[in-house]
Amino acid sequence: MSTARTSVYGLRTYLAIAFTTLCLLLTIFLVMVVDLRVSRQVKADIGGNLREMSHHIGGQLDRAMSERWREVREMAERIDVSQGSAAMPANQAAIDSLQRTYPYYAWIGITDLSGKVLVSTGGALAGVDVSKRPWFGQAFNGIHVGDVHEAKLLAAILQAPGEEPLRFVDVAFPYKGADGKVAGVLGAHLSFAWAADVQQSIIEPVDVNRAVDALIVSFDDTVLLGPKDLQGKKLPAAVLRPAREDNAKGVSLARWPDGQEYLAAVNQSTGFGPFPGMGWQIVVREKADEAYKPVRELRAWVLLAGLGVALLFTLVGVAVARAITRPLGELSRAAAAVEAGATEQLSPVKVSYSELSTLTGAFTSLVDNLKRNEADLRELNVELEARVASRTQALGKALEQVQDNQQRLRTVVDTAQGAYVGADFKGVITDWNDQAQELLGWSREEIVGQPILALIPERFHKASRFALAHFHETGSAHLIVGNIERLVRKKDGSEMLAEIRTGVIDTPHLQLFSTFIYDISERKRVEQMKSEFVATTSHELRTPLTAIHASLDMINSGMAGPLPPPAKKLVEIAHQSSLRLVRLVNDILDVEKIESRQMVFDKVPQTLGPVLEQAVMATRSFAEEFDVDFAIDVAADAESVVVEVDTDRVQQVLVNLLSNAAKIAPAGSVVGVGLALVDGRLRVSVTDHGAGVPKEFRSRIFQRFAQVDASDSRAKGGTGLGLNICKKIVEEHGGAIDYTSEPGCTVFFFDLPLAEVRERDPAAQV
Repeated sequence: MSTARTSVYGLRTYLAIAFTTLCLLLTIFLVMVVDLRVSRQVKADIGGNLREMSHHIGGQLDRAMSERWREVREMAERIDVSQGSAAMPANQAAIDSLQRTYPYYAWIGITDLSGKVLVSTGGALAGVDVSKRPWFGQAFNGIHVGDVHEAKLLAAILQAPGEEPLRFVDVAFPYKGADGKVAGVLGAHLSFAWAADVQQSIIEPVDVNRAVDALIVSFDDTVLLGPKDLQGKKLPAAVLRPAREDNAKGVSLARWPDGQEYLAAVNQSTGFGPFPGMGWQIVVREKADEAYKPVRELRAWVLLAGLGVALLFTLVGVAVARAITRPLGELSRAAAAVEAGATEQLSPVKVSYSELSTLTGAFTSLVDNLKRNEADLRELNVELEARVASRTQALGKALEQVQDNQQRLRTVVDTAQGAYVGADFKGVITDWNDQAQELLGWSREEIVGQPILALIPERFHKASRFALAHFHETGSAHLIVGNIERLVRKKDGSEMLAEIRTGVIDTPHLQLFSTFIYDISERKRVEQMKSEFVATTSHELRTPLTAIHASLDMINSGMAGPLPPPAKKLVEIAHQSSLRLVRLVNDILDVEKIESRQMVFDKVPQTLGPVLEQAVMATRSFAEEFDVDFAIDVAADAESVVVEVDTDRVQQVLVNLLSNAAKIAPAGSVVGVGLALVDGRLRVSVTDHGAGVPKEFRSRIFQRFAQVDASDSRAKGGTGLGLNICKKIVEEHGGAIDYTSEPGCTVFFFDLPLAEVRERDPAAQV
């Protein structure tokens, strides 16, 4: 009997072709993926480096300008006018000393109310009327820092160090006389050369390998400092707009006036501490060809390496195909012999893998196995019938037990103290006890089968549908389960404030939301009366406490003259106690505002990295008193994650946690500040290496006035309300706060929902 040939080629050829094709495709795919991922990362690193330099320059400028702003303000507060013209030599010495401490002060002068210069550094402009200068008039209007301008009156007196004209930044504050009224203005011309020094100190180390330019641009896009061909000119809007609009990256690729493409990072000056900032924009740019040169070199290297790997794998594939098909050829020839009439058992085929050996044995024993299996099948049918009868009897008993358990559960639910409501995962009510009927008005016959939305005020229906949809999409029930306080609608249409405790039963045979409802209206009324009493008392205490604190502060600073050491120590004790009372009253008022829903939260989508840095800077001076430092660690996947928060309130939480950690951490240690993604939420953590939280204190650590050491003699004070306020602020953002503690390591952390979740779920109501 002849057989038709269905293929010209053998298995070896097909395997070789398959191996070669797969290797080539896989190699090309890997080369493309590596090129895409690595190139993107390199580009991101280049842009991040430019962005970091722009942030660094902006921060340095803001900090330096903040120091000048503070120095001039403090000098204005110390001007002595009690002796009239007799005090001018002392004022002259003071401003000369200030100029020597910071040589970039080109000119400092004191004027009277008419604008006449009374004294000045080096005598420059002494007696001259400067009332027409912008800085003089702006000082009275609360504008204490002017923009960059060229020298006017001082151009003929002060010599510019190079070819460029002198340019100044004006800092001016009014000063008061002995009667407490404004007596004149203290003005200072700060040479703009300090900005160039800050720029050069950061860019110069980079210029060794890269041609990087740094520009300082005013609020109207005029270049204040930068390359000579751009200085004094206004940049086109198209140059900086891409970086401004892409707030997440802050880096743009645009064509500049010189016709070349530049990669540029823009950072907006935001001030430092109380200093409001100049409104400058710090632009760091680099030619696109130079910036992306490493990317082009990397792409060429990856392509060559990929071609080499593809060739190697092709050769290996051909060798493997030959090794696989050789024993299959032997087996094929043996099978052909059997087909031709050979009755002897197949001789063993020498193979290098077990599958072919199994195939050979199976082929020779196939008929015998079929006969044995037929006999085994008859025996199995008899045994199976017996098992079915036994299982049917066991199933009947199990059904009786289930019915008994259902009756027992029904009895427990009906006799429970709280109103019980059961609902399936579609939001349809399935269970209702007598207490629910008494509390809400519906009978079991009326409400079972109705949607759970019947118990929820209509204005919360949208949020409730979202919570149920979120549970079905993600499997997460954090918006539904737990103890929550919500308004519940009764049958008569009235609303009741209730505590709702919900659990989830999710098994292959039962899916149920199990909820108990308790009326807490009376309890909330009592709590409201207590809060109003505390708030009223706190408001009444704030005014006299503020006056007492201010008076003690002035006495302690020496305004009433020197005090004898015993009296000074008593005043210091009283001053610290009054400060503690003021903090306590302010904290109580914060708690009252949160609970009465009077505290306003201005939430905007943003990343939390800058917020962490600002909180650390605000707390660092406090931590230095305890010889403690901070270290920020931002996970790569959390750096650009956006959450919707009120910046000031989140900073309040961070400052409280950081100051607590600084007081508890051992001297010389470092407190860690972390930012990471955990279970789809953004987690902020503060880690110290102190003794840990005592076990007896852990259950009430977030309660009001909770303190490990509540005595007046404790070394490191506090109001005991900080953590309670932190908890309420975090919960107002839809987050949760908690901690872990053991000797040598305590971590306080809070989790915030991502912005897109908050946008879809403005007020979760279940």
